[in-house]
Amino acid sequence: MDVKRFIGGRAALVLAVLALGVLAGCARTSVSHLDSRPVVAAAPASLPMQFFRFDFTGKPVANGYVVRGRAVPVPDALPPWVDRLEELTLAAYLRDPAGTVLSTSEKSYKGMPLNDGAAVPFEFVLSPAGDAAGNYAISFGYKAVFGSQKARSAVSASGPPPAGTVFFASEGALVRQ
Repeated sequence: MDVKRFIGGRAALVLAVLALGVLAGCARTSVSHLDSRPVVAAAPASLPMQFFRFDFTGKPVANGYVVRGRAVPVPDALPPWVDRLEELTLAAYLRDPAGTVLSTSEKSYKGMPLNDGAAVPFEFVLSPAGDAAGNYAISFGYKAVFGSQKARSAVSASGPPPAGTVFFASEGALVRQ
């Protein structure tokens, strides 16, 4: 083995790792592409998205904000065979006016049937870094796997949904350089 080539290869690897570290330090999480509402409002607020509507209230607490509400599926936006929510992760993003995420919180939920009036209750506590008061808003995100109870009944209830009977929907934050 050529020692010069071995050392040169390691140096290139070290430089590549350092460059990735510097670039990662410049990344920021953004929700500027998502709609938002003020985190604190005089009345309950609603924020419609493509496959869910978020009805919520927000209030200040000692070190941030608490946001409570419910996520309501939008049945007219879903394929007609969907009657079940297999998996769901909801996210709340405290953001500045430019859409930069200052705090985030996620919660995962188990599957449930999508009957009339189906809704998923949530509560998020969001704390911006530092003590500065700001013109904060809230955006929401979700990762949802929808399915069919009829298709699920044809296989084991504890296993994964059958192939071809799953609809995945997601809206959320982006990482930008």
